[in-house]
Amino acid sequence: MNDGIGQNTHYGSHAHSPSSVKQADRGLRITPLLRFLQRVESGEDSSFEFTTLIVPMILMILLVAFATIVRASQMPIWTAASECAHGAISSETESVGRAQGTQAAMDSLQGNAIDQSSVQVLISGNWVPDSPITCEVKYNIDVHNLAFVSELTGGYVPMSAQITLRMEPYKSKWQ
Repeated sequence: MNDGIGQNTHYGSHAHSPSSVKQADRGLRITPLLRFLQRVESGEDSSFEFTTLIVPMILMILLVAFATIVRASQMPIWTAASECAHGAISSETESVGRAQGTQAAMDSLQGNAIDQSSVQVLISGNWVPDSPITCEVKYNIDVHNLAFVSELTGGYVPMSAQITLRMEPYKSKWQ
């Protein structure tokens, strides 16, 4: 309808239909953003613009998910290595120190979402006063449930932590 001022006014449900928008935009230059929005609304998801916006968002979500899993697995491994070293140096007998260190590391990892079969505890050093004893704890983090990340990493991300402490020079023989 003509309202007398030279403008066409639309009443009813057909005022916002795509055909009326196209008719109204014929004389105007369509901006790239408007063109992009029209493509998204019409379902043209193979467009370059759609891909350049969606792919980075998906990659960011995957990166956040990966970082969340890996970061949450770092603290238990450092704690296990520290407990292992403290347990190992608390005895001046090598076999007892190794057993205590290994048990302390495994006890420290209890209650975490870690595959216990992939845990390795390596203890090295000489059991003489003031010598360094090194405990290294290794395990794999399962990332099979993260698409794209699992293909890049083979489904597992290896983690390791190493702590070195010195045997105390003046230990009592309390074993």
